[in-house]
Amino acid sequence: MNSPDTGTRPLAEELLLLCADPADGRLRIPALTLSTAVAGAVLAELQLAGTITVDGHRITGHRPPGDQDELAAAVLADLGQAGEGRPRTLEHALRALTHPHGRATHHHLDRMVGQGVLTVRSHRFLGLPYRRWTAVRPDAGALIAARTAATLARAGLSGVSGLSGLSGPTGAADPTDPADERDRQLAGLIGAAGLERRLYRGPDGAETRHAVRQLARDLPVPRAVKREITRRRSQSGG
Repeated sequence: MNSPDTGTRPLAEELLLLCADPADGRLRIPALTLSTAVAGAVLAELQLAGTITVDGHRITGHRPPGDQDELAAAVLADLGQAGEGRPRTLEHALRALTHPHGRATHHHLDRMVGQGVLTVRSHRFLGLPYRRWTAVRPDAGALIAARTAATLARAGLSGVSGLSGLSGPTGAADPTDPADERDRQLAGLIGAAGLERRLYRGPDGAETRHAVRQLARDLPVPRAVKREITRRRSQSGG
């Protein structure tokens, strides 16, 4: 088993670790919302790697998967098979990644259990089985949240004036350090999933909350995630 050190992990796994309770490490996962956000994190990772290109809400190109894991490879295979009747949109890819049963989420949860980053226990409630995941390092999510906030502050993105020029009309980000751009994508996904109030509390977190909400509106993948979450909530009546 690998070391439980979290390091810099895939965006999907960092997003899941952000749900860890800082006291006991238990992951408190809002299922409907986060399954869509985790799917978005998979797409954002592909965009950052240049594996897919995005214009607005459309996936305009992709290249062979190379050494991507099986989930990313499945996304790219689906895009490769898409015909005229199956539009290549971010929403289409998000829905493929959340079905069946939030497969992107469970793929990454199982991967982190295998690497010793999480533990999992099976339980039953009213006769129905469920699983509970716990971060081996309870502070894992807090460390990721602090790093992301520090990136936004360092780049001048935590105030209103610093958010101008984040992206052009097609969502192409300004040139920046790859690690910083990765944190911007994660911040946008935090905002799309509505996790900012949990992670950045009180007056001290106000500027960071503002920044992640703005990124959720400005960056194409988080924006698509936010739209898809709204659609799913509407369909479920919540």
